[in-house]
Amino acid sequence: MPTRSRTVLVVGAGVAGSAFAHWAARHGFAPTVVDREPRLSSRLSRLEIGFGGVGVLARMGLLDRLADEVGPPPVVEFRFGEDGEPVRCPAPSAEHSMVIRRDPLLRELRDLTSADAEFLFGDSVTALRETPDGVDVEFEHAPPRRFDLVVGADGLHSTVRGLAFEGTADDHIHDLGVTVAVFTVPDFTGQRALSTVLVKPGRGAMLTDIPGEDALEAVLLRRRPHNERGTGRETPRDLARAFADDGGEVPRILAEMTRADVQIASIRQVRLDTWSRGRVVLLGNAAFCADPMSGMDTVLALKGAMSLAGELARVDGDHRSGFFAYEAAMRPHVEHAQRMGEDTVDGVAPSGGSSGLRVMRTALRAEILATKVISFFTGGGGTAETGPEFPFDRYLPAGERGTV
Repeated sequence: MPTRSRTVLVVGAGVAGSAFAHWAARHGFAPTVVDREPRLSSRLSRLEIGFGGVGVLARMGLLDRLADEVGPPPVVEFRFGEDGEPVRCPAPSAEHSMVIRRDPLLRELRDLTSADAEFLFGDSVTALRETPDGVDVEFEHAPPRRFDLVVGADGLHSTVRGLAFEGTADDHIHDLGVTVAVFTVPDFTGQRALSTVLVKPGRGAMLTDIPGEDALEAVLLRRRPHNERGTGRETPRDLARAFADDGGEVPRILAEMTRADVQIASIRQVRLDTWSRGRVVLLGNAAFCADPMSGMDTVLALKGAMSLAGELARVDGDHRSGFFAYEAAMRPHVEHAQRMGEDTVDGVAPSGGSSGLRVMRTALRAEILATKVISFFTGGGGTAETGPEFPFDRYLPAGERGTV
């Protein structure tokens, strides 16, 4: 017999959790969102959102509300070492792709959802116990409650995944053997809608402008030798040594890094055989982190949120059927994005020494040429994002299908 699931606890008020709460409410569910952070951060975090994500935001009615916060997608300029002519990749269409800071996007998502969902900030889940009628949830601060379903949208290091799924984080998370450092630096280049990438054997440095800010996002990427993997977290000093002999803008980036709030992490992907256990399901990075270099984590979060809510609604809340359909629908998108993440790492920090640089330069030029040829023969149509088609209309509430 189908289970009419109406109350849903969403753990995590990031992009995936907030977007899912919106769609769940539109489909008639009663969402409660809990997040351990009491407020939005003040970090200048930059997001690029491609075609699928923009399509979801359009159907949420958010594009006009975000218009003043959005910048155009950048042209990407690759420099392979300090010598040789740069290779430029054209920017995707601004109709299908956009750049935005994370905090304005989250503010609008939460504001859109606030009238239809309960938000519990500054709290977290400590225990989950499934019963025949629901999931009994214990919180760090709030009193225990029972929900029909629990959605874990709490990121790479998901508490829900740890509570409900077998295995450890090491079983769920795949390390690509690359360290990434992200931080903000003053705008010393004046570049607009441009990402510059200096590619060296086993490492790369990137600079990109941040919409609405007189600042740049700097990214340092370094492949870790096999004998260094699992030996602990790298520090800014370690990265400064690795990039010490590089030219271009790198010396200025390293100088600014000493004054910046630097976020350093290993590039990782979440790979699970299934995204659900009973009445508990995972969403966003908790289920299928593609890694930040793919540029697809936000797109997957938005697609996954719309898909999960829509599939549950289509089966009247029967979580078994709904979770199965959600996973079947999203798997191709996740696999495509995770391949993109690995390819991007190979492009920015190629292995193979100087020969690897030559291979990547040749491959990139060939790919750009192929894109131009395809665009010519298709009349310049195409979209900003390749990969599986996303059935937006399927996931809209019944009365809204065919209206967007």
